[in-house]
Amino acid sequence: MSLYRPDALDYRRHAWSGKALLLSGLPVWLVSSVTLLFFSGCIAFLLLGSYTRRINVNGEMVSVPRAVNVMSPRHGFIINRLVEPGDTVKKGQVIYAIDVSRTTTSGVVSQHQRKDIEEQIRTVGSMIIRLQESKQVTLDMLLQQQTRYQAAQANSAEILKKAQEGLSIIKANMENYQRYQQSGLINKDQLTSQIALYYQQQNELQTLRGQHENNALQVLTLEGNIRIQAADFDNQIYRLNMQRNDLKRQLTDAEAAGTLLITSPVEGRVDSLSVTPGQMVNGGDSLAQILPGSVSRFELVLWVPDNAVPFLKIDDRVNIRYDAFSSDKFGQFPGSISGISATPSSWQERATYPAAPHAEQSGPNTWYKITVQPDSSTFSWQGRPLEAENGMKATSTLFLEQRKLYQWILSPLYDIRDSVGGITDG
Repeated sequence: MSLYRPDALDYRRHAWSGKALLLSGLPVWLVSSVTLLFFSGCIAFLLLGSYTRRINVNGEMVSVPRAVNVMSPRHGFIINRLVEPGDTVKKGQVIYAIDVSRTTTSGVVSQHQRKDIEEQIRTVGSMIIRLQESKQVTLDMLLQQQTRYQAAQANSAEILKKAQEGLSIIKANMENYQRYQQSGLINKDQLTSQIALYYQQQNELQTLRGQHENNALQVLTLEGNIRIQAADFDNQIYRLNMQRNDLKRQLTDAEAAGTLLITSPVEGRVDSLSVTPGQMVNGGDSLAQILPGSVSRFELVLWVPDNAVPFLKIDDRVNIRYDAFSSDKFGQFPGSISGISATPSSWQERATYPAAPHAEQSGPNTWYKITVQPDSSTFSWQGRPLEAENGMKATSTLFLEQRKLYQWILSPLYDIRDSVGGITDG
């Protein structure tokens, strides 16, 4: 049995702690106006507002002119380094010496090959010298014979001339004897003797003329022999010289099979050296980087997918963030597009840039090379200037096409329209 009345307990449970205050509601016109204003603002924002699509692409800083990367052509060991970073080198100056020799039980193969080829070169050189001496002796003898035949030809010409003069005198005497015989001053035997003397002299003149022609023919024959012999010796010497040049080329190959000298392909300054003496290198490994001439400026090389290239143009402004200079401390750096490639870049070209996308990376497989000129390539940190360097990685924000906000919102509907539409009339 309870000590208190139920009415008292019920009153205690439902009693209010304070007075109830009833407020009147907001006017309907105020709520309607605020709602209408809100939706009007949203619609105006969608209709009048716009948004520019942007993408972030990666790239790296390169110098102009770009650093030349010197590669190792073969596998071997670095035995000597002849330059240091910062040195000025000339074109063809030796940078590294690489040992690429092979060794067998009989010794180093390249050394044996070099000795054999050097011996062959000496032998061929001796043969060339002997041929040159033989050529000189042979030509001297032929020239002496030609000189003697020329002298004999001149002598026979003089004798022939005198014989012709004597024959003319004898012929005149024979004609006089004929007149004398007709006049009865001499007998017939005397005339016959004079005629026989004339024909005898004529035969001797023909003999002298034949000897003179023979001397002239010998002179021409010797002149032809001189030319033929000289050409024959020259051909032999030429063949031996070709053989010696081929042996020299083999000697160069044999020396290359032993110690390979890496030279600078350009004149410039050594920017960096990748390997040290005693280190093993493979074919295609980077050995050094050389800056040709003096660096005029730095530019940023970016790799942009094909769906963004049509919206870019020269002198477009971009924002640049360098990995070496954190954006939360240094902020973003401005720049402008200075070049856009007209054709997609090949994988061989991208392979020369460490920050370039490769085929195994996700995303589109077609990339275009974009060059950006930063407004400044010099940075400052606590009053200390910092210069840009080759290979500095960076991320750039590119601003593409600009649309109204409602167009971006309705863009999925465009895709649906295109997918359900029929063939487009041209």
